[in-house]
Amino acid sequence: KWSGVFFLVAFAVMSLVWDAGARRAIGLRRPYVGALNRDLTGAVLAMGLLPAVTYVVSWAGWFASPLGWGRNWAQATSQGPGFFVFDSLRSWLSYQVQVLGFHTGLSSGHTYQSAPWTWPLLSRPVAFHYPANKTGCGADSCAEAVLGVGTPVIWYGGLAALIAMVAWYVATRDWRAGTVLVGYAAGWLPWFYYALADNRTMYLFYAITMLPFMILALTLAAGLIIGRADAAPNRRAVGAAVVGAFTLLALINLGWLYPVLVAELIPHSEWWARMLFRSWV
Repeated sequence: KWSGVFFLVAFAVMSLVWDAGARRAIGLRRPYVGALNRDLTGAVLAMGLLPAVTYVVSWAGWFASPLGWGRNWAQATSQGPGFFVFDSLRSWLSYQVQVLGFHTGLSSGHTYQSAPWTWPLLSRPVAFHYPANKTGCGADSCAEAVLGVGTPVIWYGGLAALIAMVAWYVATRDWRAGTVLVGYAAGWLPWFYYALADNRTMYLFYAITMLPFMILALTLAAGLIIGRADAAPNRRAVGAAVVGAFTLLALINLGWLYPVLVAELIPHSEWWARMLFRSWV
């Protein structure tokens, strides 16, 4: 996925900031200059060269097979080893340019497209499966659906947790909150450019790369709610009860949505009851 580049850049910058912070913490002069001089090379190797090599190696099957799309395997192998290497790389680079061009230029409208600023609100998921005229559910009208939607309790709880991470970071500069926010932003904010500058067609499932950081925000927020290990027992008991109640609600919410996530055949009225917003339809 080309969008992984955003994370590599964000984490490379974050690692340099951490290095500079460590230098400043031990009292070194000019910590940021020192980080650039001594740590930049490592960041480029770890977040630039190594991922690039890994990406190329992941195409080994395409290089080795005559069946890959755009592959000139027969022509390249007939010309000898040197021609095979250079012509194969040229074909591969052409393929990558076409992939990037398609994804940056995709602007045709779609019924289930959504803008990136709406993704945290879970307002327009994609209906992957909804055949017409289903029968056999014991009702006059039946439905069978696969809706690409997250569990709302987790989704909106995660949104509240991310807001809490912003407040926590502003108040304490805690690196854990900052890391979660950087990861979430790397998976979300770049899409704003493509939406505004290129009118790019996008969907809610693009937000899946944001989800791990949303869960981390929930985890950190749960820790804050429960309290420190040396907090008063009553304080931790109340916090644990709150976190436990949230977890139980999330499980109940998932169980309620489950039929429309896995194409269970249910009465149409039950399907309709599970549509939290009319924009889900």
